Parts: sequence; C-alpha cells; structure tokens
Amino acid sequence: MSWIEAILWSVSRAAVVALLGTLIATGVLRWIEALPPARKAWGWCSVLVPFFVPSLMTGYCYRDTSMALVHFPWLREFLYGLIVTMQVVPVAVVILAFSPTPATSAAALYTGRLFNLKPSQQWRLIVNSRFQYHIAAFCLLFLLSFQEADLAALMQASGWTEWMFTKHAAGLMLGETMRLTLWPVLIQLPFFIPVLFWLGKDSNLNSNAISHFFRSPKWMNGAVILWLIASILTVVLVPGSQLVLGIRVGIGSLFQQPSVPREIGDALLIAATTIVCAIGITATFRWMAFRKRGRSGTLLMLFCLLLPGLLGNLALGLIIAGIFQTAPLQFAYDTPLPLILGEVGVILPKTMILFHCVICMGVPASKHFISLLGSAVGRRQRISAAELQWQTTGRVRFAVVTIVGFWAYFEVLLPSILAMPGLAPVGLVLYNNLHYGRIAALGAKLALALLIPFLVALVYLLLRRFCSRFSSV
Repeated sequence: MSWIEAILWSVSRAAVVALLGTLIATGVLRWIEALPPARKAWGWCSVLVPFFVPSLMTGYCYRDTSMALVHFPWLREFLYGLIVTMQVVPVAVVILAFSPTPATSAAALYTGRLFNLKPSQQWRLIVNSRFQYHIAAFCLLFLLSFQEADLAALMQASGWTEWMFTKHAAGLMLGETMRLTLWPVLIQLPFFIPVLFWLGKDSNLNSNAISHFFRSPKWMNGAVILWLIASILTVVLVPGSQLVLGIRVGIGSLFQQPSVPREIGDALLIAATTIVCAIGITATFRWMAFRKRGRSGTLLMLFCLLLPGLLGNLALGLIIAGIFQTAPLQFAYDTPLPLILGEVGVILPKTMILFHCVICMGVPASKHFISLLGSAVGRRQRISAAELQWQTTGRVRFAVVTIVGFWAYFEVLLPSILAMPGLAPVGLVLYNNLHYGRIAALGAKLALALLIPFLVALVYLLLRRFCSRFSSV
C-alpha cells in the first residue's frame, strides 16, 4: 500500500466509524435518559467501560487473531474497525450529554419549517440547534479513529499510522518523515474546529437541555442493549479472560524479571508528572477564561493548547522528535523533556473535555454551607465539612485525576519515539514485546501493570479519611 492509499483508507475508515459512532451514541444517550434514576449510574458504567480499556489489553487479545487473518484482510480490517468503533462511541455519548443549551431549540426548528424559511435561514437554525453537537461528536470521533496508532500497529491494520510507524522504525530520514506527517495534520485541522467551538461554549447545561435532533424509533432500546453487550463482550470480557489465562500460566515468570519494579516506577513517574502539568494547565486556562477575556481570546488560547494533542500521538511524537533533533534543542533530546511535552500535549485535550463535563454538572448548592462549616471552631464540624466536600466535589476531582493518570500511565507510542535512553516504562516494554504474539508471561505482566493504578487509587481512598481527620486537628 502506498502513502496516498494509506491516507485515503484511513480517511474512509474514520468517516465510517465517526458516522456510525455518532448515530449509535444518539440512541445510547436516549436509552440512558430513559433509565430510572437508581439505574443511571450502572447505565453510564456499561457505556463508558470500553473506552477505558487500554490498547495494550485489546492488542494482547487480538494480536494473534489478526495474524491468523493475514489471508483475509477484509475480515481483519472489519475486526479492527469494530473494536475502534466500540471504544470511541462513549466519547460521542459524553459530548452529546454534556453539551450546553443551544441557541435554537427544537420548537424554534419546528416553527422555522412552518414558516417555509429560505434554505440558508433554515440551515442557520439547524447549525445553531443541537445538531452542532452532533457535528462536534462526529468530528471528535473522526479524529480519534483517524489518529489511532497503538492498536493498528499491533493488529497490522492498514492506514497511515501503521505505514508511517513502520517506515519510521525502518530508518526513514527525518526530513521525509516531517514532510509526510504534514498531510495527516492538514487533514485533521478542519475536524478540529467544531471540537474547539464545543469546548469554548459557556457551560450552561440544565436538566431540560438534553434533547436530540434525531428521533429514535421504538426498537432502538433493544438495539442499544445488544450493542452494549457486544461492546463489553468484545472489548472487556474476551480480553479480560485472556489476561486471566495469562496470569495462571505466566505468574511464575514475573519473579524472574527484576526490571519489572523499575519499569512500573518509570510509568508512574511519567504519569504523575503528566497529571501535574495537564491539570495545572487546564485549571489555569479555566481561571483565565473565568475572568472574561472575551470569546475570541478564549478560542485562540484553546486552539494553541489543544492543537498539538488533537493531531494524535504519532504525528505529535514525530514532530517533537524532529524539533529536538535540530541544533538549538539537540542538547535536550536525551532528556525526559520531549517525552513529557508529548505526553502533556496528547493528554491535554482529554483533560479539557473532562473539566468541561465537570463544570457542566454545575456547582452544588451546598458549597456556601460547606465553606461556613469548614471555618467553624469545633473540630467535629470541620471534619463534617471535609467529608461533605469529598461527597460533593472531591470524588469528581479524584476521578478526573485518576483518569488522566491512567491515560498517561498506559501511553505507549510516545515513549517508543521520545523516551530517553534508560527510561523504559512498563507500557513501552509490553508494547514492544506484544509484537511477537500473545505470550503467557506478557499476559501476567500486563495484568500486574493494570493492577497498579487501581492499587494506588485504593490506597488513597483508604487513607483519605485519616488524612482529612489529621488536617482538621
């Protein structure tokens, strides 16, 4: 496959994934809205779980399956496209669910049709309705599927990411690499604009704001349930069962690998640094936007902050590698700086979206009461205030930090391009070894790597109340 063919194939596949994913997400969100309040949390969990399964886990499961389909390339491409679609649909659901109230309501659209407005006027009404959020969801899904590189390399799926990474690993000249990378960057730029405007909107979501431009038929609930079952089975349960088998067979090999603690430590160190930088930049931007610097200034800052990350980890990694190999910056090439810049750039758009969703949830009405209770003289009142603070906003903030750290912890492509000599995070080691197939020892090591973030979060939760009591003394 030539470079042009790889580009065209990636564009076509990403467009299909984005279109199907947006339509499916519309039905999924309507299904969530119809659930009783007591079951909404479980509904959201069933929707979001496939998105958080790292590519290492799906790659470990389906690497051998993909290699077995070498004589059936269309089946392999279908399997890869199906997995990617199942993992990105939750993103579209989040975009549609946490969008602010549009300027044009459904009633205004209906009235516009009754008055037989000109096509240009009707189109203006449609663009200002909730249809704009469907466009933003479509564009974000296109970006995610177009720039996906980790699973594509493990499954040998055709596309520009697999083509480029293979050529880069084979020693493609830096100038040629930068020239070729320019084309995917230019293709992604138009799809970046609707996402930028979605993030730049005021967060005025309310309980009556979620209504859909497309109306789902009655059979949609059954189809949504079947889709969720298939997604959890394909992306979560089947890879999870392969990991369990790997643990049972390869657990003994972990004790023969003295480098495992160092690899996990490197991954945790990179994740911690990325958390501090990404959340710090996001919080600073939100503070500056809160000071009403103007919509144009806010959008310009957003564009500068999000553009590197929305180009994808492969394109961004190659660009950063090229920049740091120039004479002025070559002294920093063998330092952690390029990798940290790449990690923060890739994680920042996701962090911005998380913060936007949290802000859309609104400020709890009890905030003022909690602040008064926290300033009380009595120690018991201060402890109660700390607990209420955790229940209202602390859990959400903890979830954001945990999710951002999880993404940074399992980033594999950027370390393979930008990691300095001697730095070997566990995700990179697993990613390199998984190209040789599904080995039981790798399954045990991957299971351990997956367990570490959950253990860290569990330790924090166990110590949280003790720390809050200690700080209230």
